[in-house]
Amino acid sequence: MSHQGESFRPLAGVRVLDIATVRAEMAGRLLADLGAEVLKIEPPDGADARFRPPFEAGREGDPESSLYWASVALGKRSIVLDRESPADRDRIGDLAAAADVFIESFNPGTLTAIGLGPAELTARNSQLIYASITPFGQDGPKSHWPATELTVEAAGGRIALQGDLDRPPLPLGFPHSWFHAGAQAAADIAIALNERALSGRGQVLDTSAQEAMIWTLMGPVGYPVATGEDPPGTADDRGDPSALSDLARLFPRLCACADGHVAVAMSPLGQSRGGGVIPQVMRELRAAGRLPPTLEAVDWENWSQEYLSGRMSEPVVIEAVDLTLVELEKRTKEELIEWTLEHKHRLGAIRTTRDLVADSHLERRRFFQEQGGRLHPGLPARIGPAPEALPERAPRLDEHSSAAESWIAARPKRRGRAVTAAGRDGNAFAGLKVADFSWVVAGPTMGKALADHGATVVRVESAKRPDLARRLPPFKDEVEGLNRSQWAGMFNTSKLSLSVDLTTTEGADVGRRLGDWADVVLESFSPGTMARFGLDYETLSAERDDLIMLSTSLFATGGPLTTYVGFGQQAAAMVGLHAITGWPDRPPAGPFGPYTDVIAPKFGTTALAAAILERRRTGKGRYIELSQAETGVRFVEPLVLDETVNGRTAGPRAMDSDLACPHGVYATRGTERYIAVAVETKAQWQGLRSVVALGSFGGANLESLAGRIERRVEIEAALSAWCADQPARDLEAILIDAGVPASVVQRPTDLFSDPHLEHRGFRETHEHSELGPMLYDAFATRFSAKPAMLRGPTPCIGEHTDGILRDILGYTDEEIEALRAADVLT
Repeated sequence: MSHQGESFRPLAGVRVLDIATVRAEMAGRLLADLGAEVLKIEPPDGADARFRPPFEAGREGDPESSLYWASVALGKRSIVLDRESPADRDRIGDLAAAADVFIESFNPGTLTAIGLGPAELTARNSQLIYASITPFGQDGPKSHWPATELTVEAAGGRIALQGDLDRPPLPLGFPHSWFHAGAQAAADIAIALNERALSGRGQVLDTSAQEAMIWTLMGPVGYPVATGEDPPGTADDRGDPSALSDLARLFPRLCACADGHVAVAMSPLGQSRGGGVIPQVMRELRAAGRLPPTLEAVDWENWSQEYLSGRMSEPVVIEAVDLTLVELEKRTKEELIEWTLEHKHRLGAIRTTRDLVADSHLERRRFFQEQGGRLHPGLPARIGPAPEALPERAPRLDEHSSAAESWIAARPKRRGRAVTAAGRDGNAFAGLKVADFSWVVAGPTMGKALADHGATVVRVESAKRPDLARRLPPFKDEVEGLNRSQWAGMFNTSKLSLSVDLTTTEGADVGRRLGDWADVVLESFSPGTMARFGLDYETLSAERDDLIMLSTSLFATGGPLTTYVGFGQQAAAMVGLHAITGWPDRPPAGPFGPYTDVIAPKFGTTALAAAILERRRTGKGRYIELSQAETGVRFVEPLVLDETVNGRTAGPRAMDSDLACPHGVYATRGTERYIAVAVETKAQWQGLRSVVALGSFGGANLESLAGRIERRVEIEAALSAWCADQPARDLEAILIDAGVPASVVQRPTDLFSDPHLEHRGFRETHEHSELGPMLYDAFATRFSAKPAMLRGPTPCIGEHTDGILRDILGYTDEEIEALRAADVLT
């Protein structure tokens, strides 16, 4: 089915009332991207996002010149209503009665106190999706804690995993806590709209930014569950390189090149025969007659097996790594990109916002688009070769003041069949059939969202080439095995597993039958792979126009980097996330892990859920292509605008911030124990001074952020000295009681024992067929219509093969045995 000339606006007709603060601006933006009508309610002096930097040069502080606002408000319409005014509160209530979705992010209880809480608004509109996004959720011990993006990132465990081992751990180079929370809320709103299509009723969503950040950690968060400990090198042993695993210790992830640095996957884990940067360099040195005699005898075509089986000695590995580093340092970033394209290595050049704007692949895909006189990043999800048009520019304050009357006058007729509460289980995708051909993190996370919310999701995998995530630690009880990885376990709950070798003719036939059964097909192979299996969209949709298929890859099709291989580490480097995370006097540290793999699913799930909603209405399917790299660009969009508008190239700032002072991560009593503190407001500064001996930092001037930033170094030094000899938890309690945003830099074991997460039921126990009862992290959002979150554990590889073949695909027992005898079902 062709989509030539169409636009991907599956949420057209959905009306969103957005009263959120900066904590959740991303939610409305993502819904607007997909066609929703988003009406932004602003206070008389404007939304707080209008006052966040960067600004157009020479217009600093002007609410119409904030490039942050230009990013998060694209596609929204602005009206001013003062919630302190009874008349305006009534008007907000009238608008909510006419809306499909209501988004807010005030402290718990704030809107209830003025008659705009969930009970009041859903009583007026039983089909309203009421979404609240807060730092810690609506209830629990931390629900009323003061918070900033820094302290939420610390509370969510990410800071503990980042930075150089000989210095305090670092936050991300551009604050992302609110972006993750808002994007997660957008995905969950789209899911809730699907549930409403089944039940005819709205519900209340409660999103925790802390929990959204926990979902960015990937493998490390599983260590306390699997082993009872923190990951090596992240706890008391953080500053001890010898505590790292051999893979982490011997194979660097960042290295220098002739004009900068690159993120590189040198580890043998997951490498195909002869694949990888190290063997390629060894082959080139051998061809040039420069390979040392000590490395001549090594079988570089099978080096990964040689190493992993213990047959390659550590001195040989060290020599090969050192030689590889020397050779890479001779080449420029662009030369290494071309080299990587040719040989299919996993290497990503660490590029800046300036590099991004000049990138030939993004240019070929026409990713950057002008809107409102500014050059913006485009939409990462598209349905055809042409880029999706950006929604309208960010609105001027109260630009759409007349919209309120038209909204109320045109209150839509509601659709959906009404059911009683007793007949509603909250599963938005009940009855949906999904074939999941994806692997590692990004794709499986999207499949997991569909499965957890009721879809029958069949995950296709093979023990002949197991998903890399099944080979990554932590393993239950530190015993390796394809069914024992908690890394894989976190991203595949509620699914069924079909083990089949798609590279065989018979296996491809099984895959085709599964594709014909499915309503939704999800895949994350390199572009072209599904076509080689005969499982591409054109083939599967040839005789049906209701198929939804989402393909996600690192850079997507349509440019020179289409076939670029790698994971989120390489994509994060290529889109500028590494370049801004680190210390100014050192090489970039970069975000922990394959970072775009935890950004992309939020965009992909939102797009999928919206396409499923559209399919319910029209009966038509869609082919959606999602670029993981481009989702990463969207998370630094304000910095990209700073480049395109002002010519300012973002670099690493360590702890420095334009939003808070003091703002940092401070060592406390104990081994490698830290606390994050960020003071944004006059009241928070006064609270800090009430508990910290800051006698020399008095005066009205320091009650302003600008005044404190002028004396940043002195203030940070005084606070650092105060923290140094006190336990982190004691400090946290003192500061929170004084109204100062603070959080212990939580390790995975801290998260595991966090009483707030325990109160919110963040983990659920499910019976794994090999491992027994296992704990799994649940949702960052609580759905009022869905009391149980996960529907089941992650399956063992091939656990449901016979049942899927027989009961879903219609194979006879004899045909199944024939497939097994032919070594297809493995």
